Amino acid sequence: MPAVSHVPENSSTASDEEEHEDHPCIQWTGINRLVPTLVFYADGIVTKDSTLRLIGERYHLAYKIVRTESRLVRSILTVHGFHEVHPNSNDFNLMWTGSHLKPYVLRSLLEFQKVNHFPRSYELTRKDRLYKNIQRMQQTFGFRHFNIVPQAYILPAEYQELWTAHTKDKGAWIVKPVASSRGRGVYLVTNPNQITTDESILVSRYIRSPLLIDDFKFDVRLYVLVTSYDPLVVYLYEEGLTRFATVKYDRATKNIKNQFMHLTNYSINKKSQDYVSCDDPDVEDYGNKWSMSAMLRYLKQEGMDTVALMAQIEDLIIKALIAAELHIASASKMFVPHRGNCFELYGFDVLIDSNLKPWLLEVNLSPSLACDAPLDLKIKASLLSDMFTLVGFVCQNPIVRQGRPVKSSCDLGARPKSHRALHQQRSMSANDSEVKGKTSSGKERPLGAQGSSNLQLSMEEIKVVRRTMEENERKGGFIRIFPTANTWEHYGNGVTQSNHGPVRTEVLLVEAHNHVQQYERKLLSLEERRKQNQHAAQTAVGKGSSHKVAVASSGSAGCEAEGEGEEEAEDDEEISEDDAENSDHTCPVQALAQEPISKSLRVNNEGMQEQLELTEREVVGKQMLGQGQSLTQTKEEENSKQPKVNLLEMLQQGANLSKVQARLAFAAYLQRVQFRLLRERLHQNEPTTLTDQEEEQMDLVVRFLKRAASNLQHSVIVTLPSRRLPISERRHMLAQQLGVFIRSYNKETDRMIKRSQMDPKPETCIQQEEFQVFVSKARTSCTQREKFM
Repeated sequence: MPAVSHVPENSSTASDEEEHEDHPCIQWTGINRLVPTLVFYADGIVTKDSTLRLIGERYHLAYKIVRTESRLVRSILTVHGFHEVHPNSNDFNLMWTGSHLKPYVLRSLLEFQKVNHFPRSYELTRKDRLYKNIQRMQQTFGFRHFNIVPQAYILPAEYQELWTAHTKDKGAWIVKPVASSRGRGVYLVTNPNQITTDESILVSRYIRSPLLIDDFKFDVRLYVLVTSYDPLVVYLYEEGLTRFATVKYDRATKNIKNQFMHLTNYSINKKSQDYVSCDDPDVEDYGNKWSMSAMLRYLKQEGMDTVALMAQIEDLIIKALIAAELHIASASKMFVPHRGNCFELYGFDVLIDSNLKPWLLEVNLSPSLACDAPLDLKIKASLLSDMFTLVGFVCQNPIVRQGRPVKSSCDLGARPKSHRALHQQRSMSANDSEVKGKTSSGKERPLGAQGSSNLQLSMEEIKVVRRTMEENERKGGFIRIFPTANTWEHYGNGVTQSNHGPVRTEVLLVEAHNHVQQYERKLLSLEERRKQNQHAAQTAVGKGSSHKVAVASSGSAGCEAEGEGEEEAEDDEEISEDDAENSDHTCPVQALAQEPISKSLRVNNEGMQEQLELTEREVVGKQMLGQGQSLTQTKEEENSKQPKVNLLEMLQQGANLSKVQARLAFAAYLQRVQFRLLRERLHQNEPTTLTDQEEEQMDLVVRFLKRAASNLQHSVIVTLPSRRLPISERRHMLAQQLGVFIRSYNKETDRMIKRSQMDPKPETCIQQEEFQVFVSKARTSCTQREKFM
């Protein structure tokens, strides 16, 4: 998710062109980086920051909503400066509609205009068409390769085939209208003669052995974004929703009519008296609606292979899209005038059986964006903001492209004249700029540095490659699952219908790495993002650079990192979120330690290698005795009176720390190391090289994390900063990774406290009251230091 340190309202004006050039809501794209593309921020609906509106208002960006109602879409667009126009108006940048568009509407689209549906998407979203398309792929490529949906029949046409199948293998069937949603008209039967055939329906074999969590059946809503069908480009959002039934599952036939047991649709189960909601967006594993990441973390704790599960889910999504690709791609070529006009967000509903095999239940044309709970808002606001950023809205006044005059030249969609584009006197779209890449002879040429290819591509293919590469820079929380190196090798030769082999080869060059970790992390809540942005803005103002903004997180708009650096940026978001989640365990970022990183971390590193829970007391003792100072002995305290509780003296006299006390003290020490790293980042002037001592200190932290993270009960995945990053960013990311470890470590400590797992010899341990004074002193020291930062 993009995170931005917003500019204070009084620090700039809309007429300041230099500020607009560096505005957080703009990313410059195109062959010469001359095309302004809008970046969206989910926390804007909480902050209501007027800075976010400047670009949208400057370019008079507009949207219209047709035959649907989505307050969340309207809110996100409004806070970014869009204004709503009448459904009959043609002056829009985005048309958001709840149904399919007529061909004449699609043909009239200008290059910069976007709509949220492809033509003939019903080939994927109508249950009967989806099943027929998958059945066709089963017959062509083999049943086992496309065994992704339960056995099904379309009635009344295939009524006899249904009876034949039921005779061979008796069992329950689930009946669904082919064009309905939200569980309407769905019911279960044990015999085909119980089915009424007044309308076209799909009858599917009921999966009798679903995977259960706490004896409840569940399914997963995944959000899949397609930005192109020719070539096919597919993204899966990192977060989804897990929806639970409200009655414990029972396979007995007598319960076959109980919808609250067998159906997981939210619209059905919310009517149950047993439905449990959660009012805390940071609690994702409580009630009848969890986040997908919470479900995956739960399964992982139960010893299940979540990596293989997500790989199968990705496989299922790709195969379903490939099955419908030919129809939709053909319709797009016929009706859509420009390649970038259409994008589509699908809602895939997936059921996991007891063998950990995912089954596709249905694909939703317009997945619900209603926010009935805080968790909905957190996930869906992030989803929409990342989606709008990824699809790439060119900052283009729609009235200009309609040929009508405007009041001033600031409405043009080009880089401000104050920069290196004084020759730009007209609006420039993404494709306009790419045409300039053609050679003077008009012949095709190889892709330049961005593509790093010797392949001779046509201009159209070059534009496709560049567009996909720019999407990759703006992907935020989306993960491109097709094409990638693995999926192109798997499906690209003969399965997919499009013929862009060279293009796909180029696209693989910008493939993200190691994205499996992304599915299991938590999204940062909007409120926590607001707090982080306020802190970042204050820090920027304190440095005297309030007109500059820092976009530093997973999928940040300005990030052009590749490979290792890109992976690190994604994990940076995870860390920030975890820091906010457990703020009671750590002092604020401003509360930075004054003393340098202690060499005793080397001792901690070696002690942690054996087993954390057996060595904390020894490690803390070595820290205090070896260094000759208490964790609470800051420079301020050394110049004033000594604390009433001298923990070091107690330890020297033979007292011991309990297991829990040792863990708390050890965590406090690690926090001081973390604060030191952050302080050095905030107060340095970006030196180009590290001193030997600083390099050694950072290497100590790296080695510690590598060994210690795997010794937790639930191991923490650590992604270490690349040496190619700036020094300040390396320190920041390393401190954040250390924060991840501390969060998990403190959670284990909390569980120990709840279970009262204290040491068996309390007579030799320091009294809890005295230890609490020590902890309070340490935290007070952090709080006081915060005031001076």
